[in-house]
Amino acid sequence: MIHYLPGCDVQKNHPKAISKMKNYMKTKEIIIEPCCRVKNKFLKSGDTIINNCTLCNLILTETHPDNQCFSLYEYVLKDKNFPWVNHQGKEMTVQDCWRTRDNFTLQSAVRQCLDNMNITIIETKENYNKTRFCGVWLNNAPTKDCVEVAPNTFHDIMKNNTHILPFEEQAKRMKKWVYQYKTEQILVYCNGCEKGIKLGDGQPVHMIELLAEGFH
Repeated sequence: MIHYLPGCDVQKNHPKAISKMKNYMKTKEIIIEPCCRVKNKFLKSGDTIINNCTLCNLILTETHPDNQCFSLYEYVLKDKNFPWVNHQGKEMTVQDCWRTRDNFTLQSAVRQCLDNMNITIIETKENYNKTRFCGVWLNNAPTKDCVEVAPNTFHDIMKNNTHILPFEEQAKRMKKWVYQYKTEQILVYCNGCEKGIKLGDGQPVHMIELLAEGFH
């Protein structure tokens, strides 16, 4: 069976877009899952899951290591009838996420989706596997439910990658980060990146919003 996991935070931040994507998935007879942060396995052997949340992907790697997990962006690229909207060459900077630094397939799929929408991609110096950006996510402790569900993953992140900073310093760093962008709109596919760019007074555009534009 194929399952779709919208992601709790993505759904909270982009409810209309996720609603459209859920309806799209239902037409494909794909099962909609509510949340990844559950202690009991919800996938059976041989099941496949599609997701559009980088945090979900981290958790699923530990909780369901034997199930195939891939991004929504990879999935829609295989749909010959997907309703891509033409953005007439509009320029957007792509902000790769630290959580996806080892996932070249996902990062490439994001760019192919943008190409299909006729969006001109502006790259940053720290892209693909060089990316170190996840907004202020690594400057705060992970939530308790994440640690409980995927302890190995998050204990490693807390030990090796987390650097707790006061909010004022986080905001200062985000403003400095946003200043480097050469375009008004910044394409993101991660909640942490989106939150950080907003904190820095930038204008993030989540990929889910662009994909949902073709559905009425």
